[in-house]
Amino acid sequence: MKDAEPSLIDRVVAFDARRDSLPGEHWLAFGLGAYLLLRHRRSTAGRLVSIAAGALFVVRALTGRDGPLAALDRRAHDDDTGFAEIAAPWPYDRRVRVSPPRRVRRSDRSIVGAVSSARSLSSSS
Repeated sequence: MKDAEPSLIDRVVAFDARRDSLPGEHWLAFGLGAYLLLRHRRSTAGRLVSIAAGALFVVRALTGRDGPLAALDRRAHDDDTGFAEIAAPWPYDRRVRVSPPRRVRRSDRSIVGAVSSARSLSSSS
């Protein structure tokens, strides 16, 4: 029995999975898809082909390797939280700085005492 050769679609998908992605590739695909969706053609056949191709490019931009839906899926599998930071160009710990706790001055001690006594009164009732 002859070995079944992979189809053209299977070979294209395998090639796409092996190659390195280009920077901003999903943005280019989205822009081309939006252009094809919004352009006006005189003939009905041209309009349908343009809409179909534009929709395919937009779907590819959203679901491709570097698209936002792929980022959400990767983040959901990598982390328990399931949140994705799509718009953040650097990690959270480099974006957010937490100041060290400051010392309480003598002038603030009366405020701290009032707050702590109010908390103890509210928790005891």
